[in-house]
Amino acid sequence: MTESYRDRSDRLSDLTEVSSNLVGIAQLPSTRRQIIGGAALGLTAVLRSSTARSAVQLRNVDGGQDYYSRFSNSMPSDPNYFPLGVWFESVISQANVDIDKDAGLNLYVVLTTNSDLSLVQKNGLRAILQPEWRTNQRAINNSAVTGWVLFDEIDMQQNPDQGYMTLDNVLAQLPKDLRMRYNNYGKGVMFWERDEQARRFVNDFQQVVSSDTYWFTDPDLAVASQGGKLLNASRPLTPAQTQRAANYGYTIDRMRALDTTGKPIWSFVEVGWPFTKTALEGGRSIQPAEVRAAVWHSIIAGARGIIYFNHSFGGPHLSQHCLREPAYAAVRANVKSTNELITQLAPVLNSSFADGLVTTGPSIRTMVKFYHDNYYIFAGNRENEAITPTFLLSGIEIGTATVIGEERTIPIINGRFSDSFPDSNAIHIYRIDKQ
Repeated sequence: MTESYRDRSDRLSDLTEVSSNLVGIAQLPSTRRQIIGGAALGLTAVLRSSTARSAVQLRNVDGGQDYYSRFSNSMPSDPNYFPLGVWFESVISQANVDIDKDAGLNLYVVLTTNSDLSLVQKNGLRAILQPEWRTNQRAINNSAVTGWVLFDEIDMQQNPDQGYMTLDNVLAQLPKDLRMRYNNYGKGVMFWERDEQARRFVNDFQQVVSSDTYWFTDPDLAVASQGGKLLNASRPLTPAQTQRAANYGYTIDRMRALDTTGKPIWSFVEVGWPFTKTALEGGRSIQPAEVRAAVWHSIIAGARGIIYFNHSFGGPHLSQHCLREPAYAAVRANVKSTNELITQLAPVLNSSFADGLVTTGPSIRTMVKFYHDNYYIFAGNRENEAITPTFLLSGIEIGTATVIGEERTIPIINGRFSDSFPDSNAIHIYRIDKQ
């Protein structure tokens, strides 16, 4: 990206009316953080009166449950499938695939060009490949190749007009098939572009989209022209405001606000030390509990897929394969358990949202799903402090909230229950059983 473009990127964009509701979110105390304008953020946990009881309304997931089936060599539209990908891996041996599958991965997004696609196919995984593969008949003829990546982070490398032309050229050169087109964007779409520029990137070139913002490990996100612009009225963020799992949900909100087609939005979560900055410069590796919380906040915000950024360019353990190496065993174990739970709950995650079931305070973000006559509440702490919120339920007076994966239950009395969220990484998932 040219210096002149970076200078222009630091200016305030022409925020739309709905986007203006993001202003000041990060600096408000928890008792005053009321997010208005859900179209800008797509927030499901909005501060409402404690006596409010709204009718529950079912809403489909972005793109619909069978979205992927419209493409050739499609990813499964089976409700038991939730995309869990890894970025830019190599598949050279069966041992590579075994360790990836053991971690719960089911998708490769970008593969080294010496990878063996027959191993991907034989093991029932899928791959979305970069343009370097577009003339390779092994890729074109392989049923495991489910889509094409266009040009990663083009919004950070070219100005908008150049970027649009480049993407048009990439699309023209791809095989004339009906495979899904996927692309990932970066800080241009997220922070630097005007909304109309970012919206064109998000809507005009691909059928699934994401943006990678690594809130836990990128110290630059704290500056006024990046995370501060999105969350703090273009004022810098403190480290505590920046390194917060809830921010991964706000990345999804931003992308969903820009999207006009209702397509699936995927989330990126880092699993190592993805920047070259030293610890003295603010760089660091993500911690296991932070990975889990970032993933779930993304999903609570509406993400329909997760991609793990699998590389460490800084810190004591440089790696292109973090989830395969002993130095990252603790993170890998957390990724594995998180993926196992996501896969277990995939039919729930692919089911309809149930808007209006839950009211709680602004310190908690919630997503509610309705599946097989049960409501499921996914809840995450927005704050950097312990909280014990109360959940108010619409139309359910007595029952039990079973906390999935924690072997405990909470009674529902007079249409409400409370639970403890000890820190900013706290996530709880409840199945609501009515009596």
